[in-house]
Amino acid sequence: MSQVSSHSSRVFSMASGTLVSRLTGLFRVLVLAWVLGFTPIADAFNLANTVPNMLFDLVLGGIASATFIPVFIERLSVDGERKAWRSISSVITGALIVLFIASVVAWIFAPWIIDGFTALNHPHGLSHIANLHQQRALATSLLRWFVPQIFFYGIIGIATALLNIRNKFAPGSWVPVINNIVCIAVLVWFHLVDPTPTLANLSGSGHLLWLGLGTTFGVVLQFLFLLPSLARSDLARVTFNFNFRDPAVKTIGRLGSWTLLVVVANQLSLYVVLAFAFAIGGGGPVSAYTYGWSFMQMPYAVIVVSVLSALTPQLSKLATDKDFAGLSERLRFGLRQSLVIIVPCTVGLVILSQPLVGVLLNHDHAEHRLLAGSVLAVLGAGLPGFTIFQLCIRGLQAMQRARDVFYLYVLQNGLTVILAIFIGRHSMVGLCASVTLSYSAVALVALANLTRHQVSISATLWSKHVLRSIVASALSGLVIAVAYSSSTSSSGIGLLTRFGASALLGILTYLTFIVMWQRKIVRNSKKGARLNKF
Repeated sequence: MSQVSSHSSRVFSMASGTLVSRLTGLFRVLVLAWVLGFTPIADAFNLANTVPNMLFDLVLGGIASATFIPVFIERLSVDGERKAWRSISSVITGALIVLFIASVVAWIFAPWIIDGFTALNHPHGLSHIANLHQQRALATSLLRWFVPQIFFYGIIGIATALLNIRNKFAPGSWVPVINNIVCIAVLVWFHLVDPTPTLANLSGSGHLLWLGLGTTFGVVLQFLFLLPSLARSDLARVTFNFNFRDPAVKTIGRLGSWTLLVVVANQLSLYVVLAFAFAIGGGGPVSAYTYGWSFMQMPYAVIVVSVLSALTPQLSKLATDKDFAGLSERLRFGLRQSLVIIVPCTVGLVILSQPLVGVLLNHDHAEHRLLAGSVLAVLGAGLPGFTIFQLCIRGLQAMQRARDVFYLYVLQNGLTVILAIFIGRHSMVGLCASVTLSYSAVALVALANLTRHQVSISATLWSKHVLRSIVASALSGLVIAVAYSSSTSSSGIGLLTRFGASALLGILTYLTFIVMWQRKIVRNSKKGARLNKF
């Protein structure tokens, strides 16, 4: 099997699993919005459920994703199987210890963590102050039930890295499905036993305990469903090996020190965004940001993450061999594959953000401009820049250019914070624009940085495949806008029909243009072949 066909089959396998995972994840968001809506309870839940992910990234997640696979592959290439697996075992042992300590510390400091995120909220009046105290107490209780997720997200990341170095990518993309199913079931149960929850009646309620435990149990099952794949992948050489002086541990420590600074910068930026969002108040701004980000991330996760995950082992090998021409070719290939899908998705998200949120999150109502819809439109506009930035980062990580990655993330997060302070302190649209503008601007800097290291991929941005997708997307967007504006239905079946018809016409326009363009290329190539015979 050729390299391209092998890569394509891996991408398809992962994309299928990621698509199902993201669809069930989307349904999970829909159920969460149906059960909790855009309320203070929803903000408390989403804030508490976001913190474990942030802390996991802070203590290990960022380091693991950036360094584990390149270092593991390098050890296997340089040291051979037996010695390499001793080194890999040392890395995993140290990671498990760090995860356990971080989980215990987070559980102890949960009240202060929540206070930190809500410190910018300054309510006026005794009732508002009482509601804020109740919201903080609810978020703290939920966070303590969610804290074990830090440890289990860690071992899921370790297990996925081990499978990836064995070129097994599908299991890691499929197992989130079980987590989503469990969480959906827990949310539905919660709605049945408490259909109209309030901050007051949830305080000390047993329902809260089961909501927290059930959500965390989904993450535990996600790991357990990876065990059969691990057992079939010849990974029995992993043992408990406490040796922090191992070369692999030192390499990860060296690279990870920069990566840790990257993660700190990322989490500080996210903290600023969430704290400003919480301070805005009103109709669930934290939930609006959470839901909007989830929708924006879906095409990226299905397409780009699948492409990059399949490419990462190849990129690491090419970087180890100093094959910069091959590395450039693989990154250009990945960027081209990503953008031809991301560009039309961006157009669709921006134009149809309001009806999409109305249909899926607001019970088929979009009579008024929805905050989550505005969030989605602004974040969606930054999807191409976000994609380019992340692909450049992956290339630099493969070359173990940790310092460059750090500087790029500092620039991106610093720009986000500065813009958030000036245009996002009192507006969710301004807050989201801060994120979009920073990723788009620093993506150009990242492309230039790659070129400085003999890896040039900028030409992909004006390649015929990407330009064709841009033109087709523009035409598709025009058709969507005209079709959607031809009706005024804003609720119920009328809104659903208006939204569905506009989206369908846009898709058909895009596909028709691509097919016609391709046929023209085929005709020209046949004509050229006939002329060459004379």
